[in-house]
Amino acid sequence: MNNLEFSLLLLCLVFLIGSLDDLILDIVHGIFRLRPAKISLTDWNTLLHKEESPIAVMIPAWQEYDVLEAMVRTNLKRLQYENFHWFIGVYPNDEKTVSIALDLESRYPDKITVIINDLPGPTSKAQCLNRILQVMMGGFDKGKKPWVPRFIAIHDAEDVIHPLSFKAINAQDEDLDFIQIPIFSLPVSTSEWVAGTYLDEFADIHLREIPVRQKLRMPIPSAGVGTFFSYRIMDILGRRFGTWFEEGNLTEDYEVSMKIARLGGKQKFMLLLDPKGDVIATREYFPADFGRSVRQKTRWTTGIGLQTMLRWGNYESPMKRLNWKTLMARYGVWRDRKALWANPLVFLAWSVILVMFSVSILRPEALSSVSRNTLLSNLMFLNLVLFGLRLLQRWRFTTVLYGFQHGVLTIPRLALGSVINGMAAIRAIRQFGDASRDNKQDKIIWDKTEHFFPTEETIDERRNLQ
Repeated sequence: MNNLEFSLLLLCLVFLIGSLDDLILDIVHGIFRLRPAKISLTDWNTLLHKEESPIAVMIPAWQEYDVLEAMVRTNLKRLQYENFHWFIGVYPNDEKTVSIALDLESRYPDKITVIINDLPGPTSKAQCLNRILQVMMGGFDKGKKPWVPRFIAIHDAEDVIHPLSFKAINAQDEDLDFIQIPIFSLPVSTSEWVAGTYLDEFADIHLREIPVRQKLRMPIPSAGVGTFFSYRIMDILGRRFGTWFEEGNLTEDYEVSMKIARLGGKQKFMLLLDPKGDVIATREYFPADFGRSVRQKTRWTTGIGLQTMLRWGNYESPMKRLNWKTLMARYGVWRDRKALWANPLVFLAWSVILVMFSVSILRPEALSSVSRNTLLSNLMFLNLVLFGLRLLQRWRFTTVLYGFQHGVLTIPRLALGSVINGMAAIRAIRQFGDASRDNKQDKIIWDKTEHFFPTEETIDERRNLQ
Protein backbone atom coordinates (compact mmCIF):
# COMPACT_ATOMS: atom_id res chain seq x y z
CA MET A 1 0.00 0.00 0.00
CA ASN A 2 1.55 3.29 -1.12
CA ASN A 3 1.21 6.70 0.54
CA LEU A 4 -1.76 7.72 -1.62
CA GLU A 5 -3.70 4.57 -0.80
CA PHE A 6 -2.93 4.89 2.90
CA SER A 7 -4.06 8.54 2.97
CA LEU A 8 -7.27 7.70 1.13
CA LEU A 9 -7.92 4.78 3.48
CA LEU A 10 -7.60 7.01 6.55
CA LEU A 11 -9.88 9.63 5.01
CA CYS A 12 -12.48 7.00 4.10
CA LEU A 13 -12.43 5.57 7.63
CA VAL A 14 -12.95 8.99 9.20
CA PHE A 15 -15.89 9.72 6.90
CA LEU A 16 -17.27 6.25 7.57
CA ILE A 17 -17.31 6.97 11.32
CA GLY A 18 -19.24 10.19 10.74
CA SER A 19 -21.65 8.50 8.32
CA LEU A 20 -22.34 5.54 10.61
CA ASP A 21 -23.01 8.00 13.39
CA ASP A 22 -25.77 9.58 11.31
CA LEU A 23 -26.98 6.14 10.21
CA ILE A 24 -27.64 5.22 13.86
CA LEU A 25 -30.04 8.14 14.14
CA ASP A 26 -31.72 7.23 10.85
CA ILE A 27 -32.29 3.66 12.04
CA VAL A 28 -33.71 4.72 15.42
CA HIS A 29 -35.93 7.30 13.73
CA GLY A 30 -37.26 4.69 11.32
CA ILE A 31 -37.75 1.88 13.84
CA PHE A 32 -39.76 4.01 16.26
CA ARG A 33 -41.47 6.06 13.54
CA LEU A 34 -40.73 9.32 15.30
CA ARG A 35 -43.25 11.69 13.79
CA PRO A 36 -44.95 14.83 15.12
CA ALA A 37 -47.70 13.75 17.51
CA LYS A 38 -51.28 14.19 16.35
CA ILE A 39 -54.12 14.45 18.85
CA SER A 40 -57.86 14.34 18.28
CA LEU A 41 -60.05 17.43 17.96
CA THR A 42 -61.75 16.42 21.21
CA ASP A 43 -58.41 16.43 23.02
CA TRP A 44 -57.52 19.74 21.41
CA ASN A 45 -60.78 21.21 22.63
CA THR A 46 -59.96 20.05 26.17
CA LEU A 47 -56.44 21.45 25.85
CA LEU A 48 -57.67 24.83 24.62
CA HIS A 49 -60.04 25.22 27.56
CA LYS A 50 -57.58 24.17 30.25
CA GLU A 51 -56.92 26.80 32.92
CA GLU A 52 -54.00 28.93 31.81
CA SER A 53 -50.85 28.88 33.94
CA PRO A 54 -48.75 32.07 33.95
CA ILE A 55 -45.94 32.16 31.38
CA ALA A 56 -43.16 34.74 31.35
CA VAL A 57 -41.35 35.51 28.09
CA MET A 58 -37.87 37.06 28.06
CA ILE A 59 -36.89 39.06 24.97
CA PRO A 60 -33.31 40.43 24.97
CA ALA A 61 -33.14 43.39 22.61
CA TRP A 62 -29.93 45.12 21.55
CA GLN A 63 -30.43 47.34 18.48
CA GLU A 64 -33.70 45.63 17.57
CA TYR A 65 -35.54 48.85 16.66
CA ASP A 66 -36.19 47.60 13.13
CA VAL A 67 -38.12 44.51 14.22
CA LEU A 68 -39.23 44.82 17.85
CA GLU A 69 -42.52 46.66 17.34
CA ALA A 70 -43.63 44.43 14.46
CA MET A 71 -42.70 41.30 16.39
CA VAL A 72 -44.58 42.32 19.54
CA ARG A 73 -47.71 43.59 17.80
CA THR A 74 -47.92 40.62 15.43
CA ASN A 75 -47.44 37.96 18.09
CA LEU A 76 -49.78 39.65 20.57
CA LYS A 77 -52.44 39.63 17.88
CA ARG A 78 -51.89 35.98 16.92
CA LEU A 79 -51.31 34.27 20.26
CA GLN A 80 -54.34 32.37 21.56
CA TYR A 81 -53.35 32.74 25.20
CA GLU A 82 -53.99 35.37 27.85
CA ASN A 83 -52.00 34.61 31.00
CA PHE A 84 -48.51 35.61 29.86
CA HIS A 85 -46.21 38.58 30.34
CA TRP A 86 -43.27 39.74 28.25
CA PHE A 87 -40.07 41.11 29.77
CA ILE A 88 -38.11 43.10 27.19
CA GLY A 89 -34.47 43.73 28.11
CA VAL A 90 -32.94 46.86 26.56
CA TYR A 91 -29.80 48.98 26.99
CA PRO A 92 -29.46 52.62 28.09
CA ASN A 93 -27.22 53.48 25.12
CA ASP A 94 -29.65 52.03 22.55
CA GLU A 95 -32.10 54.93 22.50
CA LYS A 96 -34.11 53.82 19.45
CA THR A 97 -34.89 50.38 20.88
CA VAL A 98 -35.56 51.81 24.35
CA SER A 99 -38.02 54.32 22.91
CA ILE A 100 -39.92 51.65 20.97
CA ALA A 101 -39.95 49.27 23.95
CA LEU A 102 -41.27 51.93 26.34
CA ASP A 103 -43.95 52.91 23.84
CA LEU A 104 -45.03 49.26 23.62
CA GLU A 105 -45.08 49.05 27.41
CA SER A 106 -47.35 52.09 27.61
CA ARG A 107 -49.72 50.58 25.02
CA TYR A 108 -49.76 47.09 26.56
CA PRO A 109 -49.12 47.62 30.29
CA ASP A 110 -50.75 44.31 31.23
CA LYS A 111 -48.54 42.37 28.83
CA ILE A 112 -45.15 44.10 28.73
CA THR A 113 -42.52 45.19 31.21
CA VAL A 114 -39.36 46.90 29.97
CA ILE A 115 -36.14 46.32 31.89
CA ILE A 116 -33.31 48.74 31.16
CA ASN A 117 -29.92 47.12 31.67
CA ASP A 118 -27.52 48.47 34.28
CA LEU A 119 -24.70 48.18 31.73
CA PRO A 120 -24.34 49.83 28.33
CA GLY A 121 -24.63 47.53 25.35
CA PRO A 122 -23.62 45.40 23.78
CA THR A 123 -22.90 42.96 26.58
CA SER A 124 -24.09 39.46 25.71
CA LYS A 125 -27.42 37.76 25.38
CA ALA A 126 -26.67 35.86 28.60
CA GLN A 127 -26.02 39.03 30.56
CA CYS A 128 -29.24 40.59 29.30
CA LEU A 129 -31.22 37.48 30.23
CA ASN A 130 -29.63 37.45 33.69
CA ARG A 131 -30.65 41.07 34.23
CA ILE A 132 -34.25 40.24 33.27
CA LEU A 133 -34.24 37.28 35.64
CA GLN A 134 -32.89 39.41 38.49
CA VAL A 135 -36.01 41.54 38.26
CA MET A 136 -38.37 38.64 37.69
CA MET A 137 -36.99 36.32 40.37
CA GLY A 138 -36.58 39.19 42.81
CA GLY A 139 -40.34 39.54 42.98
CA PHE A 140 -42.54 40.89 40.21
CA ASP A 141 -45.92 42.46 40.96
CA LYS A 142 -48.45 42.44 38.16
CA GLY A 143 -51.29 44.77 38.93
CA LYS A 144 -50.02 45.02 42.53
CA LYS A 145 -50.39 41.26 42.91
CA PRO A 146 -47.47 38.81 43.22
CA TRP A 147 -47.04 37.03 39.89
CA VAL A 148 -44.96 33.84 39.71
CA PRO A 149 -44.82 32.16 36.30
CA ARG A 150 -45.01 28.41 35.85
CA PHE A 151 -42.71 28.62 32.83
CA ILE A 152 -40.11 31.17 31.78
CA ALA A 153 -39.49 31.27 28.01
CA ILE A 154 -36.82 32.78 25.78
CA HIS A 155 -37.76 34.39 22.48
CA ASP A 156 -35.86 36.70 20.15
CA ALA A 157 -37.09 39.87 18.50
CA GLU A 158 -37.43 38.15 15.10
CA ASP A 159 -39.54 35.17 16.22
CA VAL A 160 -42.92 34.29 14.78
CA ILE A 161 -44.55 32.36 17.61
CA HIS A 162 -47.13 29.72 16.75
CA PRO A 163 -50.57 30.89 17.94
CA LEU A 164 -51.14 27.68 19.93
CA SER A 165 -47.63 27.14 21.28
CA PHE A 166 -48.42 28.52 24.76
CA LYS A 167 -51.63 26.47 24.90
CA ALA A 168 -49.65 23.33 24.09
CA ILE A 169 -46.98 24.18 26.67
CA ASN A 170 -49.68 24.80 29.27
CA ALA A 171 -50.99 21.24 28.73
CA GLN A 172 -47.63 19.56 29.45
CA ASP A 173 -46.86 17.56 32.59
CA GLU A 174 -46.49 19.56 35.77
CA ASP A 175 -43.08 18.07 36.64
CA LEU A 176 -41.29 19.17 33.45
CA ASP A 177 -38.33 21.50 34.00
CA PHE A 178 -37.37 22.17 30.39
CA ILE A 179 -39.37 22.11 27.15
CA GLN A 180 -37.98 22.87 23.71
CA ILE A 181 -40.31 23.33 20.75
CA PRO A 182 -39.06 23.03 17.15
CA ILE A 183 -37.38 25.94 15.40
CA PHE A 184 -37.80 26.24 11.64
CA SER A 185 -36.86 28.82 9.08
CA LEU A 186 -39.61 30.86 7.52
CA PRO A 187 -40.05 29.92 3.85
CA VAL A 188 -37.73 31.80 1.48
CA SER A 189 -37.36 32.05 -2.27
CA THR A 190 -35.69 29.12 -4.02
CA SER A 191 -33.10 31.59 -5.28
CA GLU A 192 -31.88 32.35 -1.74
CA TRP A 193 -29.43 29.51 -1.34
CA VAL A 194 -27.68 30.63 1.84
CA ALA A 195 -30.97 31.14 3.66
CA GLY A 196 -32.14 27.88 2.11
CA THR A 197 -29.43 25.92 3.92
CA TYR A 198 -31.20 26.79 7.19
CA LEU A 199 -34.45 25.36 5.86
CA ASP A 200 -32.68 22.05 5.28
CA GLU A 201 -30.61 21.95 8.44
CA PHE A 202 -33.32 22.86 10.95
CA ALA A 203 -35.85 20.56 9.27
CA ASP A 204 -33.36 17.71 9.63
CA ILE A 205 -32.36 18.60 13.21
CA HIS A 206 -35.84 19.12 14.64
CA LEU A 207 -37.71 16.43 12.71
CA ARG A 208 -35.02 13.75 12.98
CA GLU A 209 -32.10 14.41 15.33
CA ILE A 210 -33.79 15.84 18.42
CA PRO A 211 -36.69 13.34 18.44
CA VAL A 212 -34.09 10.53 18.33
CA ARG A 213 -32.09 12.16 21.12
CA GLN A 214 -35.22 12.26 23.24
CA LYS A 215 -36.01 8.62 22.47
CA LEU A 216 -32.49 7.55 23.47
CA ARG A 217 -32.66 9.71 26.64
CA MET A 218 -29.91 12.10 25.59
CA PRO A 219 -29.93 15.66 26.98
CA ILE A 220 -32.16 17.98 24.93
CA PRO A 221 -30.18 21.06 23.83
CA SER A 222 -31.82 24.45 23.93
CA ALA A 223 -32.18 26.13 20.54
CA GLY A 224 -31.94 29.61 22.09
CA VAL A 225 -35.57 30.47 21.37
CA GLY A 226 -38.79 28.56 21.89
CA THR A 227 -37.25 27.22 25.11
CA PHE A 228 -39.39 27.01 28.26
CA PHE A 229 -37.89 26.60 31.75
CA SER A 230 -39.87 25.81 34.86
CA TYR A 231 -39.72 28.49 37.54
CA ARG A 232 -38.54 25.77 39.91
CA ILE A 233 -35.47 24.83 37.87
CA MET A 234 -34.49 28.47 37.35
CA ASP A 235 -34.70 29.01 41.09
CA ILE A 236 -32.45 25.98 41.61
CA LEU A 237 -29.94 27.21 39.03
CA GLY A 238 -29.81 30.66 40.62
CA ARG A 239 -29.17 29.27 44.09
CA ARG A 240 -26.73 26.60 42.88
CA PHE A 241 -24.57 28.70 40.57
CA GLY A 242 -25.26 32.26 41.74
CA THR A 243 -26.61 33.14 38.30
CA TRP A 244 -28.67 31.54 35.54
CA PHE A 245 -26.81 31.93 32.26
CA GLU A 246 -23.04 31.84 31.77
CA GLU A 247 -22.23 35.33 30.49
CA GLY A 248 -18.88 34.32 28.98
CA ASN A 249 -20.39 31.60 26.79
CA LEU A 250 -21.54 32.48 23.26
CA THR A 251 -24.17 29.72 23.46
CA GLU A 252 -25.51 30.26 26.95
CA ASP A 253 -28.71 28.47 25.93
CA TYR A 254 -26.88 25.22 25.13
CA GLU A 255 -24.84 25.34 28.32
CA VAL A 256 -27.85 25.93 30.58
CA SER A 257 -29.71 23.00 29.00
CA MET A 258 -26.72 20.78 29.78
CA LYS A 259 -26.71 22.07 33.36
CA ILE A 260 -30.37 21.18 33.74
CA ALA A 261 -29.72 17.68 32.41
CA ARG A 262 -26.81 17.23 34.85
CA LEU A 263 -29.03 18.31 37.74
CA GLY A 264 -31.57 15.66 36.79
CA GLY A 265 -34.15 18.11 35.46
CA LYS A 266 -36.89 16.50 33.39
CA GLN A 267 -36.57 17.60 29.75
CA LYS A 268 -38.90 17.28 26.77
CA PHE A 269 -38.88 18.10 23.07
CA MET A 270 -42.48 18.94 22.16
CA LEU A 271 -43.12 17.81 18.59
CA LEU A 272 -46.84 18.27 18.05
CA LEU A 273 -49.25 18.96 15.17
CA ASP A 274 -51.91 21.64 15.53
CA PRO A 275 -55.54 20.96 14.50
CA LYS A 276 -54.70 22.01 10.91
CA GLY A 277 -51.87 19.50 10.67
CA ASP A 278 -48.97 21.96 10.92
CA VAL A 279 -46.08 21.54 13.35
CA ILE A 280 -46.27 23.81 16.38
CA ALA A 281 -42.96 25.62 16.09
CA THR A 282 -41.23 28.96 16.30
CA ARG A 283 -40.26 30.30 12.91
CA GLU A 284 -37.89 33.06 11.87
CA TYR A 285 -35.66 34.31 9.08
CA PHE A 286 -32.02 33.25 9.18
CA PRO A 287 -29.08 35.01 7.50
CA ALA A 288 -29.27 35.13 3.72
CA ASP A 289 -25.73 36.49 3.37
CA PHE A 290 -22.73 34.13 3.23
CA GLY A 291 -20.56 36.17 5.59
CA ARG A 292 -23.29 36.64 8.22
CA SER A 293 -24.04 32.93 8.10
CA VAL A 294 -20.39 32.04 8.70
CA ARG A 295 -20.20 34.47 11.63
CA GLN A 296 -23.40 33.11 13.19
CA LYS A 297 -22.26 29.51 12.92
CA THR A 298 -18.83 30.46 14.23
CA ARG A 299 -20.56 31.65 17.38
CA TRP A 300 -22.54 28.43 17.66
CA THR A 301 -19.47 26.24 17.12
CA THR A 302 -17.34 28.22 19.57
CA GLY A 303 -19.92 28.11 22.35
CA ILE A 304 -21.04 24.50 21.93
CA GLY A 305 -17.86 22.77 20.86
CA LEU A 306 -15.19 24.79 22.67
CA GLN A 307 -16.38 27.02 25.52
CA THR A 308 -18.80 24.50 27.03
CA MET A 309 -16.24 21.72 26.61
CA LEU A 310 -13.56 23.79 28.35
CA ARG A 311 -15.84 24.55 31.27
CA TRP A 312 -17.59 21.20 31.72
CA GLY A 313 -15.54 18.56 29.91
CA ASN A 314 -17.46 15.32 29.36
CA TYR A 315 -20.99 14.96 30.64
CA GLU A 316 -19.92 12.99 33.70
CA SER A 317 -16.65 12.16 35.45
CA PRO A 318 -14.76 9.31 33.70
CA MET A 319 -14.50 7.59 37.09
CA LYS A 320 -18.27 7.40 37.49
CA ARG A 321 -19.88 4.07 36.70
CA LEU A 322 -21.65 4.24 33.36
CA ASN A 323 -25.36 3.62 32.95
CA TRP A 324 -27.51 3.98 29.85
CA LYS A 325 -28.46 7.62 30.54
CA THR A 326 -24.86 8.70 31.13
CA LEU A 327 -23.63 6.78 28.09
CA MET A 328 -26.26 8.39 25.88
CA ALA A 329 -25.49 11.80 27.36
CA ARG A 330 -21.84 11.43 26.42
CA TYR A 331 -22.84 10.28 22.96
CA GLY A 332 -25.03 13.36 22.55
CA VAL A 333 -22.22 15.65 23.68
CA TRP A 334 -19.88 13.90 21.25
CA ARG A 335 -22.30 14.59 18.41
CA ASP A 336 -22.53 18.24 19.42
CA ARG A 337 -18.73 18.57 19.19
CA LYS A 338 -18.47 16.59 15.98
CA ALA A 339 -18.70 19.78 13.93
CA LEU A 340 -15.22 20.79 15.08
CA TRP A 341 -13.53 18.03 13.08
CA ALA A 342 -16.17 16.77 10.66
CA ASN A 343 -16.97 20.10 8.99
CA PRO A 344 -13.38 21.16 8.13
CA LEU A 345 -12.65 17.66 6.75
CA VAL A 346 -15.01 18.37 3.88
CA PHE A 347 -12.41 20.74 2.42
CA LEU A 348 -9.77 18.01 2.61
CA ALA A 349 -12.09 15.52 0.95
CA TRP A 350 -12.87 17.89 -1.90
CA SER A 351 -9.18 18.64 -2.35
CA VAL A 352 -8.41 14.94 -2.61
CA ILE A 353 -11.24 14.40 -5.11
CA LEU A 354 -9.98 17.32 -7.22
CA VAL A 355 -6.42 15.98 -7.17
CA MET A 356 -7.55 12.46 -8.09
CA PHE A 357 -9.72 13.80 -10.91
CA SER A 358 -6.79 15.79 -12.29
CA VAL A 359 -4.40 12.84 -12.00
CA SER A 360 -6.91 10.51 -13.69
CA ILE A 361 -6.83 12.79 -16.72
CA LEU A 362 -3.13 13.63 -16.79
CA ARG A 363 -1.60 10.36 -15.50
CA PRO A 364 -4.25 7.65 -15.26
CA GLU A 365 -1.66 4.95 -14.62
CA ALA A 366 -0.81 6.61 -11.26
CA LEU A 367 -4.24 5.55 -9.91
CA SER A 368 -4.10 1.97 -11.09
CA SER A 369 -3.06 0.70 -7.63
CA VAL A 370 -6.03 2.49 -6.07
CA SER A 371 -8.50 0.78 -8.36
CA ARG A 372 -6.95 -2.62 -7.53
CA ASN A 373 -7.23 -2.08 -3.74
CA THR A 374 -10.42 -3.97 -2.88
CA LEU A 375 -10.66 -2.66 0.68
CA LEU A 376 -10.31 0.94 -0.42
CA SER A 377 -12.78 0.52 -3.28
CA ASN A 378 -15.36 -1.04 -0.97
CA LEU A 379 -14.95 1.74 1.60
CA MET A 380 -15.37 4.39 -1.09
CA PHE A 381 -18.53 2.69 -2.35
CA LEU A 382 -19.94 2.34 1.18
CA ASN A 383 -19.30 6.03 1.89
CA LEU A 384 -21.00 6.92 -1.38
CA VAL A 385 -24.08 4.89 -0.43
CA LEU A 386 -24.24 6.47 3.04
CA PHE A 387 -23.83 9.92 1.50
CA GLY A 388 -26.73 9.16 -0.81
CA LEU A 389 -28.83 8.19 2.21
CA ARG A 390 -27.94 11.50 3.86
CA LEU A 391 -29.12 13.37 0.75
CA LEU A 392 -32.33 11.35 0.73
CA GLN A 393 -33.06 12.21 4.36
CA ARG A 394 -32.38 15.89 3.78
CA TRP A 395 -34.71 15.86 0.77
CA ARG A 396 -37.38 14.05 2.75
CA PHE A 397 -37.60 16.40 5.73
CA THR A 398 -37.24 19.61 3.71
CA THR A 399 -39.98 18.45 1.33
CA VAL A 400 -42.33 17.75 4.25
CA LEU A 401 -42.08 21.37 5.45
CA TYR A 402 -41.39 23.39 2.30
CA GLY A 403 -42.48 21.40 -0.74
CA PHE A 404 -40.90 19.59 -3.67
CA GLN A 405 -38.87 22.47 -5.15
CA HIS A 406 -36.98 23.15 -1.94
CA GLY A 407 -36.60 19.39 -1.47
CA VAL A 408 -34.74 19.10 -4.80
CA LEU A 409 -32.49 22.02 -3.86
CA THR A 410 -31.27 20.24 -0.73
CA ILE A 411 -28.68 18.48 -2.92
CA PRO A 412 -26.76 21.55 -4.16
CA ARG A 413 -27.46 23.41 -0.91
CA LEU A 414 -25.79 20.64 1.06
CA ALA A 415 -22.53 21.49 -0.72
CA LEU A 416 -22.96 25.19 0.06
CA GLY A 417 -23.87 24.44 3.67
CA SER A 418 -20.78 22.28 4.08
CA VAL A 419 -18.59 25.20 2.92
CA ILE A 420 -20.27 27.56 5.41
CA ASN A 421 -20.03 25.05 8.25
CA GLY A 422 -16.43 24.19 7.43
CA MET A 423 -15.35 27.82 7.37
CA ALA A 424 -17.24 28.46 10.62
CA ALA A 425 -15.45 25.57 12.36
CA ILE A 426 -12.02 26.74 11.19
CA ARG A 427 -12.82 30.32 12.21
CA ALA A 428 -14.08 29.15 15.62
CA ILE A 429 -10.92 27.13 16.30
CA ARG A 430 -8.68 30.02 15.24
CA GLN A 431 -10.67 32.56 17.26
CA PHE A 432 -10.67 30.36 20.34
CA GLY A 433 -6.96 29.61 19.96
CA ASP A 434 -6.13 33.32 19.81
CA ALA A 435 -8.22 33.95 22.93
CA SER A 436 -6.58 31.02 24.74
CA ARG A 437 -3.09 32.37 24.11
CA ASP A 438 -4.17 35.61 25.76
CA ASN A 439 -6.05 33.70 28.50
CA LYS A 440 -9.31 35.36 27.43
CA GLN A 441 -11.50 32.40 26.49
CA ASP A 442 -14.46 33.96 28.31
CA LYS A 443 -13.95 37.35 26.61
CA ILE A 444 -14.65 36.36 23.02
CA ILE A 445 -16.87 39.04 21.51
CA TRP A 446 -20.54 38.17 21.04
CA ASP A 447 -21.20 38.58 17.29
CA LYS A 448 -24.88 39.56 17.09
CA THR A 449 -26.92 38.42 14.08
CA GLU A 450 -28.94 41.02 12.18
CA HIS A 451 -32.64 40.23 12.44
CA PHE A 452 -35.57 40.54 10.06
CA PHE A 453 -39.29 40.17 10.71
CA PRO A 454 -41.96 39.38 8.10
CA THR A 455 -45.00 41.52 7.52
CA GLU A 456 -48.36 40.29 8.78
CA GLU A 457 -49.43 39.80 5.17
CA THR A 458 -46.44 37.53 4.53
CA ILE A 459 -47.24 35.44 7.59
CA ASP A 460 -50.89 35.08 6.63
CA GLU A 461 -49.89 33.82 3.17
CA ARG A 462 -48.03 30.86 4.67
CA ARG A 463 -50.31 27.97 5.45
CA ASN A 464 -47.76 26.39 7.76
CA LEU A 465 -47.84 29.45 10.00
CA GLN A 466 -51.58 29.49 10.53
